[in-house]
This record gives sequence, C-alpha cells and structure tokens, in this order.
Amino acid sequence: MKRPVILNILSLMVAFLLMSCSSTPRVAPQTASSHAHSNSGVSQAREPSRIYGDETLNQAYAAWSASGYPEPSGVGQYELEGKASWYGPGLNGNKTASGEIFDMYSMTAAHKKLPFGSIVLVTNQNNGKSVVVRINDRGPFIKGRIIDLSYGAAYLIEMVRAGVVPVTIEVIQLGKK
Repeated sequence: MKRPVILNILSLMVAFLLMSCSSTPRVAPQTASSHAHSNSGVSQAREPSRIYGDETLNQAYAAWSASGYPEPSGVGQYELEGKASWYGPGLNGNKTASGEIFDMYSMTAAHKKLPFGSIVLVTNQNNGKSVVVRINDRGPFIKGRIIDLSYGAAYLIEMVRAGVVPVTIEVIQLGKK
C-alpha cells in the first residue's frame, strides 16, 4: 500500500516540476547593445538595419539614404530644437492617437502637430547620436517639450537615464494630413 502513495507523490512532484518549466519566458527585445556598432557615434539613423519591424519607416529611410541623406525639404520650416522626453512602460500595448497599438520598443514618437506617418530624424544634442522615428501619437503635454520618443528610440540615443534631453528634429518626410 505504501508503494502507490509514494508513486502518487512522485507523480505530483514531476507534474509540478514540468508545469513550472512550461511557462513561456519573456523574450527580451532586441536592443541597441545587442546590435552595437564598433563606432559609438554611429546610430540607427545612419544604419538601415537598425529599424526594427516598421515597413513604412524602412521604406522612407531607404529612399532617404539612397539619395545620399539630402537635407530635409523645408529646412528651417521643418527643423525644430527643444527638449525631448520618452515614454513606454505604463503605456505599452495601449492605443496611440493614430489608432495603432503602442510598442515601447518600436522606433516611434509623439508630436503635437506633425501629421501621423511623418518620418523625423531626432538628434540628441548632448552626444550627437541620432535616431529616425515615425510619428504615430500626440504629445508631449508638458510645457517646454517638443517630442516624446518611444523607449526603444530613446535608448538608441542614450537619453533613457537623463529622461529629458535637448534635441534637434529634422523632418525627412511629412506624413499625410
């Protein structure tokens, strides 16, 4: 009689062990450090392979780079300087103002007035690093800030720790109004 009890206990232990191993682990997103370039000054903005999973952004970037990174049309009119902040963890998975689902690891940003789909080059003035992002949300709604970057974009220009940094924004392509 003791044998079935021991077998039952062993069976339960094996089942619990297997169940604890069967949960799906969270896969860390690809970050800038996992794709680091030997030259720390080179950023995703000058490296097409650094734009992850956004076909619209990839196409706009390819057209811009194929033509030799020309000055954006309307320089001055579409070049802005101010402070950038970033957002992500509390809003990841929510809808943006454009209706897309927000992915904090994507190369996207929020701007108060630029049309959705606009492609902009954002340069961190503290370190010269740049990132190309697509406008898909509205904001920031804090006085003195001109753009909110997704966590993924902020990470690439090394502004996550600082939170708010001075930036230059150059419009590469205006979205459809």
